[in-house]
Amino acid sequence: MDFSFVFPVDGVMLTDAAGKKTVEGLKINCIINAPPGRSITVNGVPCTASTNQYHVETVLKGYKTLLIAKDTQNGCETSIKVYYLKNAHKKYRFSLDDNIWCFQNIAKHAGDYKSIFEDPYLNLIKTMHDKYDTKFHINIYYECPEFGGFNLTQMPDQFKPEWKYNSDWLRLSFHAKANLPDRPYIRASFDQAKFEHDQVVEQIIRFAGEEAFAGPVTTIHWGDATTDTVRALRSSGVKAFVGSFNYHDPKNVSIRYYLNAEQCALLNIYGFYYDNNEDVYFFRYGASMQHIKVEDIPKEFELFEKQNPLYTFKEMCVHEQYFYPHYIRYMPDYYQRFDTAIKWCIENGYEASFVKDVLEL
Repeated sequence: MDFSFVFPVDGVMLTDAAGKKTVEGLKINCIINAPPGRSITVNGVPCTASTNQYHVETVLKGYKTLLIAKDTQNGCETSIKVYYLKNAHKKYRFSLDDNIWCFQNIAKHAGDYKSIFEDPYLNLIKTMHDKYDTKFHINIYYECPEFGGFNLTQMPDQFKPEWKYNSDWLRLSFHAKANLPDRPYIRASFDQAKFEHDQVVEQIIRFAGEEAFAGPVTTIHWGDATTDTVRALRSSGVKAFVGSFNYHDPKNVSIRYYLNAEQCALLNIYGFYYDNNEDVYFFRYGASMQHIKVEDIPKEFELFEKQNPLYTFKEMCVHEQYFYPHYIRYMPDYYQRFDTAIKWCIENGYEASFVKDVLEL
C-alpha cells in the first residue's frame, strides 16, 4: 500500500515560506499519498481526499514536530519529524573558506600591528560589517607552506581581546589541515579528522577565545567526506555543515559530504536537512558570487530566489586566496563583489545571522 508523506518529508527544515506564519506557529498544508477511498488523519485531524492524495492543515508549533499519518480503517501509520526554523526566513550569512594567509600576515606584523584589522583582508571584511552590519564566518586551515611556512601555533594571542570584542559578527572555525591535498576528508580516518579538527580549534581558542569560536557550524574543505569523518567532527561538537549537494555534478565537485541522491534532492528543495541517524544538520549555499561577473550577481541572486521558493536563507561564500594579486584566481573586483552581494541582500529584506542562531544549536 502506497501510504506516505508527500509534503513535508522526514528531516526537512521549513522556513516561513513553506506556509503561513501564525501566532501559534507555521501553518502548513500536509499532503499524504494513499489509495482512493481511505480515511486518513494527521495527528488525529481528518484529511480531505483528492484522487490519490489527502490534504490537511496543521501547525508546526515548535522547533521539532512529530507528524503521524494514520489510516483509520486498517490502523496503518507512518510518521515523520519536521523542523520549523522560525529565525531562518530572509536571513543571510557570509562564510569565507581556505583562510590562513591573513593569520600568517598578522603573525609577521605582530610587532607593528595594533589591530587585526590592519591586515588588508580582514580590513575589507570589517569595512563590509561597518557598512552593512554583516556577520562573517571564517573557516581556517592549520598551516600553509607558502612564504616560508606557517602554522597556527605561530599566531600571537596579543589580539585576543579584539577577537572577543568583535565576536558578535566575526567567528572562526575549522576547515582543514591545509589547502592540499584536495578532498582531504573523503579518505581520512575518524582519528585523523578528529585530530586535525581539534588541533585547529585548540589554537582558535588560544589566540582568539571561546567567544570567537564558531562552535557547532563549519565547512569541511571541498565539502566531501566519509560518514566517519562527519562522525569525528560530531564527536567534537560540530553539528552543522554547509555544501552544494550537487549529487550528479558534471565536474565531480558535488560538495555533498556522504549524503545520497535523495538527501541531496531534499536539500536542493528545502535548503536545510537534518540527518536523524547521525544527529547532524546540512544546509545549502545560495547563488554563486565568485564565478560570475560582478554585474551579474543581482540577476543570479534573483534567479536563485525564484527557483528556490522554499529556501529563504541565503548562504554566501568566497575564498580568501582570491583577494591576493599573486594568486592564479585573483579577483581584482573582490571588494565590489562583497559590496554588490551584501547590498542586494539588504535591499531585498535580508538580515545578517549566524547559522547557530538559525538552527537553535
